[in-house]
Amino acid sequence: MKKFRKCISLIAAAALLVLLPNVNALQASAAPAKTIYIRFDTDLHEWRMQIGSWEEGDAGLELYYLNNGSDSQKALDGDTLVVLPNTPETDEDGKKPKQQTGNVDIKVNARLGNLTVNHASVVIGATSIDECHVQSGSVAAISGDVTNAYVYDDAACTFNNNVTNLRLIATVENTVDTNVSVVGTVAYASTANGGGILKEYYNFAAGSFYFDTYSGLMTDPNLYSTTGNGPAAAPQTPAPTAAPSQSQTTSSSSSGEYDDVPKTGESNLLIWLFAGMTILSAMCAGGCLVVRKSR
Repeated sequence: MKKFRKCISLIAAAALLVLLPNVNALQASAAPAKTIYIRFDTDLHEWRMQIGSWEEGDAGLELYYLNNGSDSQKALDGDTLVVLPNTPETDEDGKKPKQQTGNVDIKVNARLGNLTVNHASVVIGATSIDECHVQSGSVAAISGDVTNAYVYDDAACTFNNNVTNLRLIATVENTVDTNVSVVGTVAYASTANGGGILKEYYNFAAGSFYFDTYSGLMTDPNLYSTTGNGPAAAPQTPAPTAAPSQSQTTSSSSSGEYDDVPKTGESNLLIWLFAGMTILSAMCAGGCLVVRKSR
């Protein structure tokens, strides 16, 4: 009798595992974010990329792998992308070559956790960007909504979409001399130097933000406000509902209602557990009935 009941329990447990959808996905954990370096090679006249670090002498990979490589190569949601200066750094006369962008506008099919343009020139876009740093000496055109953008010293940058928080920072001189324009909206903007925040601005209309190197903020005062409560809250990013290795599609909400909606793979879990326990009880009861009849 005990052996029979044990057999029934094992069969029921196996059936429960089969019935549970995405049981393996429940145990999956997201891979750690990686850093991808890209740079325009002036000898090869093309963009190249490298994972983790870029040591002297590295040739890098073709830029094709940025979106089409394996998960360990291509950019995934949350990864960091660093744009390095051109190579070679100096020519035969010891002069630094003019920064080049090549003839390719770089497109990243992922949400970047961090984009840093390090003394380089680039035209680049991503699904969205959490943190964006444009270092001094850089010239950049960036597409994709940015949560927090930092532009330093004499850098020049155009943001082609919305920026939640935009900070223009002088680290060398006391005067902010960046050149920045935003095609989308800006919720909060500030200028700062070593002494702290100089000025704060709020709620720029789409296409109105323009800060000039020599003249400062050039936006019509009717298109922004000088009153507010500091940096705006970062937009909420919904948790992915698919395996980390797959392309993620997220939806946005203007309220907190998204978190109250069951996610894919969660809504039916309790139902399946209840059904499995019901099956287990029924099978055990049936086994007992068979044994009694056999007596």
